[in-house]
Amino acid sequence: MTTGLKVWLWLVLVVNAIAGVTAVVTALLIPFMWVVVVAEILVVAGAVMLLFPRKKMGFFLICGGNAVSLIVNVILGQNIVSSVVSAVLMPLIIWLLIKNTWYEFQ
Repeated sequence: MTTGLKVWLWLVLVVNAIAGVTAVVTALLIPFMWVVVVAEILVVAGAVMLLFPRKKMGFFLICGGNAVSLIVNVILGQNIVSSVVSAVLMPLIIWLLIKNTWYEFQ
């Protein structure tokens, strides 16, 4: 695992954990936001799986969490262009950083 990948995954982990906590607070007022909490949990779990046991499944969890987040953003009427960019950019950066060391992951 490269240093760039480790740094990026830690950044993903911290930012999405904070977003998950704020989503929980919002979900107490708007029940539909629990879907966002689940999406954030998927992304955090994926980052943890890539960092520590080095499982390929972590990458797919991150992609799934971002797909759920994209669907929720479209349903809530958020800006579609920025939603697509944010949902695609994180997994794309992870893939670009992980592709040469993919064989190291189980």
